[in-house]
Amino acid sequence: MRESTPTPAEARGALAEAARQAARGRRADSQFRPILLGLAAACLTAGVLVGLFPRGGSTFAGLSLIFLLVAVLVGGVALLWRIRVYSRWGPIRFAWSCAAFSIWNAAVVGVSVATGWWGPHQPGLHFTVSAAVASIPLLFAAWLLGKRR
Repeated sequence: MRESTPTPAEARGALAEAARQAARGRRADSQFRPILLGLAAACLTAGVLVGLFPRGGSTFAGLSLIFLLVAVLVGGVALLWRIRVYSRWGPIRFAWSCAAFSIWNAAVVGVSVATGWWGPHQPGLHFTVSAAVASIPLLFAAWLLGKRR
C-alpha cells in the first residue's frame, strides 16, 4: 500500500492541530495547582494548630492534625485521579515542586533548630512563622503552574 504525501494545506492544518493539542496539554497542567495549594494550606494550618498549642498540645489539636492529614491525602489523591490530560512536563514540574518544598522545609527546620528559633522557651508563634516560610515553594509553584498558558 502506498502512502500519499500530504498537500501543503493538509500539512499546515495538521501542524495547527498539533499546536492546539499541545496548548491544551499545557493549560491542563494547571490542574496540579489545587493540589499544591491544598498542601500549602495544610502546612499553614498545621503551623497554626501547633503554634496555638506549642507545649503539651491538646486533644483538639492532635485530632485536628490527624483529620487534616487524612483530608489532604484523600483530597490530593482524588484530584490526581481526575487529571486526564497533561503535558509531558506537567507531572515532572509537579514532582520537582514537591521535592523543592521538602528540601526547603528541611532547611527551614534545620535553621529554626540551630538558631534557637524553636526552643523550649520560645512562643508557639515561631512555629507558625516557620510553617509560613516553609510553604513558600508550594505557593510559588502553584503560581507558576497557573501562569503557564
